[in-house]
Amino acid sequence: MDIFSPVKAEEKLHHYFRILSKEPSHVAARGIIREMMPHCVDIDGNFIEQFQTTGFDARVWELYLNAYLVEEGLFFDRAHHAPDFIVQKYGHTVAIEATIVGRKGGLAEVDFERFPEMTHEQILEKTRNEMPIKFGSPLFSKLQKKYWELEHVAGKPLVIAIADFHDNQSMLWTSTSLTNYLYGVRHDHHYDESGKLIITPQKIDKHIVGNKEIPSGFFFQPGAENISAVMFSASGTISKFNRMGKQAGFGDSNVRLIRSGTMHDHDPNASLPKTFSYEFDKNCEETWAEGMNMFHNPNALHPVPEELFPSIAHHRFEGDMIVSNLPEGHVYSSMTMILNVLSDEEWGIA
Repeated sequence: MDIFSPVKAEEKLHHYFRILSKEPSHVAARGIIREMMPHCVDIDGNFIEQFQTTGFDARVWELYLNAYLVEEGLFFDRAHHAPDFIVQKYGHTVAIEATIVGRKGGLAEVDFERFPEMTHEQILEKTRNEMPIKFGSPLFSKLQKKYWELEHVAGKPLVIAIADFHDNQSMLWTSTSLTNYLYGVRHDHHYDESGKLIITPQKIDKHIVGNKEIPSGFFFQPGAENISAVMFSASGTISKFNRMGKQAGFGDSNVRLIRSGTMHDHDPNASLPKTFSYEFDKNCEETWAEGMNMFHNPNALHPVPEELFPSIAHHRFEGDMIVSNLPEGHVYSSMTMILNVLSDEEWGIA
């Protein structure tokens, strides 16, 4: 599939697709995506059109999931149109359906260059109510599809893989709201007199924004016992493909990538993540699995075997607490700055 040859008129192409397909800054991403495409199966027959136009974000997320599942050594069953992925290993089969929190309504091109500026208090308020409602909408929609009734899914674990593309840079701050919404619990923390970190769970009953109100705790809603787990990553973006492409040897040496972000601090007394910043090159050892999470449903009829997904973070609800098993170097979120290095001649200097 020639994914970068436009199949629609220029004005109908997604703004980010135009950047990805033309700009020198994204040559590494183009290289690795071209390498991947011969191994992808376009079951619906519209992948390229969607990737280039209105479904760009959703298709990027599917490409990322495909890359991660291949890296994890899972085998694909391509015989069915839905859910999006049927993977197998060690005698187990797991069905995975992909979805996203998408942008609402049409956006002018200028909106794609806008970077929201919010205070800590504004972000906190959005994560408590607005974002759980945003995550809840596509999750509830997928619940109504009842994929578990399909013959090839019945009796097997069913996972929903979700990512947030609702606004520019939103992946940097929305992941906590998904965790809270899935289990209906948030965690407060403080340090006792001896300096020991104390974590206290707080039950969440509902989320309200204006006239919109939904119950918290997706995994405890009617029918949700058929959803074995929810997967999430804040890294399923074009920046990921740019980094992985450069690491694989694609790209121009004049294009330099500077990555900064936050990762888990495994100090049991740490209440904040670690920060990091480094220049990304072919000597880095990033994986597709880095930053991927699986939130297990405590009420699942068919639990997901954790050994099928050993490279990622796993979260479970035990008692009234969310208990997490996080791999070393687990990244919460990051940004990648692209530097195009020009010669003196390109700058017009004699």
